[in-house]
Amino acid sequence: MANPQGSTEHRIEMVEYYFQDQLRWSFGFENPNKAAALIASLLPLLWMVAQAGWRIRRPTLKWPLVLFGSAVLCAGWWLLFMTYSRGGIVAAAAGFLYIGWRERTIFMARENRARLTLALITTLCVAVLFATTNAAERSTQWVGKHEGSVENRFELWRGGLEMIAQIPQGVGRGKSGAVYMQWFQPLNSTTRYRTLVNSYLTFAAEQGLAIFGCVIFAAAAFWAGTNNPNCRWGIQAVTTGAQGSLVAFVTAGLFSTTMEEWVLWVFPAACMLVLASITIRSKERQPWLRTLKVATGAGLGICAALYGSGWDATWGEPLRIADQGETIRVKPAHITPQRHFLVWVDEAVLGEDAGKLLRRLALERNAVVSVGGEARGDEVLVVTGESVSRLSASESGRELVLIAPARIEETTATAILRAAKSVTMFTPSFDDDGRVAFWRKAAAETGIKPLQLEGVGSQVEWVWDDLVNKL
Repeated sequence: MANPQGSTEHRIEMVEYYFQDQLRWSFGFENPNKAAALIASLLPLLWMVAQAGWRIRRPTLKWPLVLFGSAVLCAGWWLLFMTYSRGGIVAAAAGFLYIGWRERTIFMARENRARLTLALITTLCVAVLFATTNAAERSTQWVGKHEGSVENRFELWRGGLEMIAQIPQGVGRGKSGAVYMQWFQPLNSTTRYRTLVNSYLTFAAEQGLAIFGCVIFAAAAFWAGTNNPNCRWGIQAVTTGAQGSLVAFVTAGLFSTTMEEWVLWVFPAACMLVLASITIRSKERQPWLRTLKVATGAGLGICAALYGSGWDATWGEPLRIADQGETIRVKPAHITPQRHFLVWVDEAVLGEDAGKLLRRLALERNAVVSVGGEARGDEVLVVTGESVSRLSASESGRELVLIAPARIEETTATAILRAAKSVTMFTPSFDDDGRVAFWRKAAAETGIKPLQLEGVGSQVEWVWDDLVNKL
């Protein structure tokens, strides 16, 4: 996919996160949300281990083990709360809601009242920890208020859905954040992103809906094929704990790009191996046709929901984005464009947010703006900085716009200016490297009058609006 920034490498730096004056524990991860995802998927497994104590008949051994298991579970929740990760807390809660639903008949049995009582006491202890660690305050502070972290996510996810709808083939691995900032982020927003802060939107936007649908099909087939609610009590506790862990892991992926961290797959991978082993050894297996129907429905349904939601979010937007391989094209959505610009981007001239500048050009000049690719047709060719070296005298008969062009061979520069149908040249007011003097001389020899961009050197994004008005 064409990218005005070119290829970029992202370096992950360790930073510390705080809530108010409290350090958010990250346990060695670069982000506390990833630590929270790991703990959230671990907690259902701790519950599973704690259930083993109830199978012991000897009271003097049974109750110490049962109480110890509950204490360890509370300690795990406390560690989760110290990350202050709202997504991690929601993920863990989802895992235990699933466990409660699967175990409801066991908890409600008359002979298991002690188990129900201890479960309620443990839940109360967890609630107290939730309140006393201030995790509750962070989890609810966005309600009724403008809270940047939440609002930015909603804005980002909306752009991610638009990206999926308009570029369903995918933008390429590792490019979702950059493409969003260039082509889908509101023009007045300056927040920087590496991903879409959602494992599923990021994967679908980068790899495309077809690959994403295949992954959903495989995941749904595995879940439906290994879901056996009729196994005996001991095995049921294992399967329920493993499934609860997977539910927590899957839920955590909704709120952060956690699934890119391979360490976080340790517990889910172990759970999948356990569930697969139990299913293989079990005499009761799900019918393959039912599994196929569930998986197909999940794959098609989720992809259709993402695609439809993306077009619904796009409906009121003034621009449409199209990826044409080497070229990305921006065009007005609701009016007939009057002009067509082909832009060769040099980031040293247009800055790291070149895509936003070009969207503003499309809006203000009611034009189709293409980025990259070769000139053809009646496009106005906009050449910036070093990209002028791609030009040759063969570009005769074309409207040409030069923005802070770099120095090239003197005879080539003169030939280009003479061959073009018309030339609009913008030169900076500060001549940092001699390019201004060079092109003013070439312009004087061909009878062209350059337009000076006041108050800038070779980087012109600060006066972009003024420049656009002169095109």
